[in-house]
Amino acid sequence: MMADTVLLIYSIFMVIVHFVIIAGIFRACAVSRKQQEVEQKEQFKVSVIIPAKDEADNLPALFESLEKVMTPDVQVILADDRSADRTHGLMEEFAAEHSNVKVIKNTEPPKPGMNPKHSMLAVASKYADGDVLMFTDADCTVPENWVGEVCRYFQDPKVGLVFSVVVTAPGSSLRERYQTQDHLQRFFYTVGAVGLGSPAGGYGNNLAIRRTALEDVGGFESIGFSLTEDAQLIAAVRRTGCWRVAVCPFRPVLVYAQPQKKLLDAAKQEVRWSAGAIFGGDFMTALMYSFMLLFTLVGAVSCLAIPFHPQAVLYYLAPVLSMVMMSSVGAWYLKMDKGFVLWIVPCAFLGTLFYGFTFLTAFLIPSVSWKGVKIKK
Repeated sequence: MMADTVLLIYSIFMVIVHFVIIAGIFRACAVSRKQQEVEQKEQFKVSVIIPAKDEADNLPALFESLEKVMTPDVQVILADDRSADRTHGLMEEFAAEHSNVKVIKNTEPPKPGMNPKHSMLAVASKYADGDVLMFTDADCTVPENWVGEVCRYFQDPKVGLVFSVVVTAPGSSLRERYQTQDHLQRFFYTVGAVGLGSPAGGYGNNLAIRRTALEDVGGFESIGFSLTEDAQLIAAVRRTGCWRVAVCPFRPVLVYAQPQKKLLDAAKQEVRWSAGAIFGGDFMTALMYSFMLLFTLVGAVSCLAIPFHPQAVLYYLAPVLSMVMMSSVGAWYLKMDKGFVLWIVPCAFLGTLFYGFTFLTAFLIPSVSWKGVKIKK
């Protein structure tokens, strides 16, 4: 009886917490809207950095989208990290058609204290000559006005870093729809954190940083080891105390990423994200992530207990309701189509179970698998 009372109070408390986070989302979006409307008086030289390993299948779509954003003020750095497929050849072909595209090829293993992508970003950033460095991944496509819209935020001289929205490319299967909802929901948690004054987490495949802000944190080499170097970079900028972290949650800057082709691969990706956020070394990020994922773990375990204890359905429905609220707010701001909105509820039921057990796995396993490489937490 006491356990039921504690769990019920905890569930109600967590739903209230999600209303607070949603208030943070409204605040962050209002601030972001004002930042977007600022007149672009200063023009920035921009370097777009794209690391890739064995991404030959995805590069053609990326290159097609890049064609629309490339101007004389935009430098593109394609960084091949020891690929075994045609990745490097495709990069060279694209560079041959564009004078402002540079290809670098890495043949060395990751530097000590860095994951493979982190190490590649550290190398590639040395070749950037932009005032602003923007990052995306080889399995992504970027929107036409991406560079200009993101650079609006840097008109404010106090903004050091901007992270923007990413969802997976729309699909028709439950696996694809779930991953889109998952990306959307995770992103709007980070939007809420910005609105509440504590930026923690964000997507590295749609991120931009002012060169001077990157220099102030000591470059990628100085941010410390993490499985999620993007969250680590955001935390490092926040901790300087002299740079503001901004977020752009609107459709004009929406980057699409390719969904994982297998549900097991999606689970592995979530385990890596969870482990990186919890064990990355930034207290604020770890606290926020652990707090929210523990909520889903309670819901997942409660779901299994329903046949033996019917009241457990309340503890399962609490995180489902919270996910539906977060996803609905995100879908409204991003103007997602009705087909996606109809899948929010079933994806939330699945997501509570998925989040709960991937969170538990992130705690229990000693290492994660990333592109065939085992990396210790």
